Amino acid sequence: MDHVDFISPIEMGEVAIVEGYVFNTGRTSVDVKVDVRAENPRTDETRRTTTSYFTFVALDDDGRPTPVPGLDCPTEDEEALRGDALEGRREQLRQVVDRYDL
Repeated sequence: MDHVDFISPIEMGEVAIVEGYVFNTGRTSVDVKVDVRAENPRTDETRRTTTSYFTFVALDDDGRPTPVPGLDCPTEDEEALRGDALEGRREQLRQVVDRYDL
């Protein structure tokens, strides 16, 4: 995880809705985007509160990286989600490079 974008707080009485999905795989890694929204149970209004990207590495029983299956996006909606997440991840990495003058 590079960092977490805290966009707005979740207020007392609101419901946190957490959604995560795999948007990319490498040889031994899986990239996951996590979005958090707050929902007001009285009005059903929702708003985005947090976004973050995580990279997990699959390990075998000896603690060494092990291959993971490739990602299949069989529908246009899934492919669009993947494309949006990849672009968000690229933007996040650009910000890290800019922040640290890499």
